[in-house]
Amino acid sequence: MKRLITILFVFAFFSAYTFGQITSSHEVDSKTLRSGYTYYKWTGTQTIGGVTADTAYWEILSNKNVPTNCNVRVTLTRAGETDTYDIDLQGKVFSGSTYAALMESAANTVSKELADTTRINLHTSAIAKYYRYYRVVVNDDNACAATDSIIVSSVEFKLYEH
Repeated sequence: MKRLITILFVFAFFSAYTFGQITSSHEVDSKTLRSGYTYYKWTGTQTIGGVTADTAYWEILSNKNVPTNCNVRVTLTRAGETDTYDIDLQGKVFSGSTYAALMESAANTVSKELADTTRINLHTSAIAKYYRYYRVVVNDDNACAATDSIIVSSVEFKLYEH
């Protein structure tokens, strides 16, 4: 009987530990823009770091028939003073494709604006880079102190059609 109780206790302990772990990745919002729309703003509260998710992302499907560039703004507040956060802009063409890094910004501690630097020049022979999906990823350094986190209050996407 003691052996059974010990096994059940160990099982319960490891189950609580496993299910209490920080989420590795969390989709906060996914939006398809309507035709003619070039701006989208998500507002809410998403905590990253500390004892919550270590990665969160916001995604839009541009729904455009022309090449686009995307700028984003992430508005956040910080709790704690030891950790830094990455805020990245990524793009892809198809839903099943892998995201490509468009702009990566490490060591962020305040709100951040990122611009898609894959400029498109249709008057040259250069291959145009055209993305349909854009994603903003905000993450901590995976060793975030329990007392340090950021709270994202808005993520804005602005598309420029060419």
